[in-house]
Amino acid sequence: MSVLPTFSQPARRLLIILPIVFVTLALLTGLFNHESFRSTLPTVVMPKVVITTNPSSCAANQTSGPLDNLSSIIQALYAPLVVPITAPTFTTRDGTIKRLPPAPELIHHKSLGKRICILDVDTRPHTGAGGVFSSSLPTWDALSPASAGFLSHYLYALIHGYTYKFVQAPTYKDRAPHWTKVIFTQELLKKYDIVVMMDYDAVFPSPELPLEWMLNYWKIDDKVMVAMAEDPNADINRDQRGNLNVNTGFIIAQASENTQRMFKDWAECPDETRYKGCAEWKGVYFHEQSGFSSHVRYDFLDGLTIAEEPGKSMIRALPCNEANGIPEKKNLGCTGQLVRHHWGGKELAKREFNDNIMNAMLPLLLQSAFKGSDATSAVVDYRNKTLVGDQILDKPL
Repeated sequence: MSVLPTFSQPARRLLIILPIVFVTLALLTGLFNHESFRSTLPTVVMPKVVITTNPSSCAANQTSGPLDNLSSIIQALYAPLVVPITAPTFTTRDGTIKRLPPAPELIHHKSLGKRICILDVDTRPHTGAGGVFSSSLPTWDALSPASAGFLSHYLYALIHGYTYKFVQAPTYKDRAPHWTKVIFTQELLKKYDIVVMMDYDAVFPSPELPLEWMLNYWKIDDKVMVAMAEDPNADINRDQRGNLNVNTGFIIAQASENTQRMFKDWAECPDETRYKGCAEWKGVYFHEQSGFSSHVRYDFLDGLTIAEEPGKSMIRALPCNEANGIPEKKNLGCTGQLVRHHWGGKELAKREFNDNIMNAMLPLLLQSAFKGSDATSAVVDYRNKTLVGDQILDKPL
């Protein structure tokens, strides 16, 4: 059921117009350019908007300190589009229909809200032109692909009421910066039930689809510690045993004592305290991904391996076509139907962020301007009239 009819006409117009102004500008200003953003919501002097069923209480011109209504605005904007967590089917952007398991097998029926954390971990400064920490607010044209990726993650968290964290990470002295995602995912799992770690070029192409729906679809129950997508079927993507790597650009991790133990072993993998030969991946491609794929996933918790219960193990490999790749790489069998990873074109992360916003705005704008009732539509129909000189006349019978 759409939420739009519950608002008055002025409130609906406000709901349509505000996101155009706020979504990119407010996200950049409010999230990344604020000193205390690591632990609190942004504090920015911008208009405070209260959307209510009472038009007289819509205070669009009142200003306040905290931008504490941005989440409400975003959630109201996307509310008509958000897919119910138990919706039996979902149609992806390429037209593929995905079906949930039977109702008795569903794991989640309600939103986990702030217990889910969408996580970015990065060691780069991002202070240059177009960066999220640039001294001046980037324009859309100048916005970097990395900034667009981070903002798309933040937007996704706002839509569904999840927590979002951006970790500005230090680097290891003895290994590639990619390894930092392991230790900080482990650290955030001490506070949140589920942590979704994403590289900046990994995005949700359909941000209206809740994570809980995907957990139901992939049957990720509380026994699963981590879930990651398989890489494309190519020799370069095979581990030391000849099996396909899992890709660490998108990680679903669930909190448990076993998960903490596994992430500890993973973080220590290059030290070879448990896994001999793992030091090779300190600085060699694919770094932490190769360390996990060639060592950790085969031997953790004193010998338990993923081969013991295919499809039911504590480490879940997700289909590449659903959780990896992009449509432009469909020849590799990985189109990113539910999660896209732009390793085949990182610059396209900016296009995805644009699509995240406009796919929500387009139906609302069309409905408001051209599909509404006579009282609300912008369309004035003169097709039953005839024009003569400067006169608009009724057509003769």
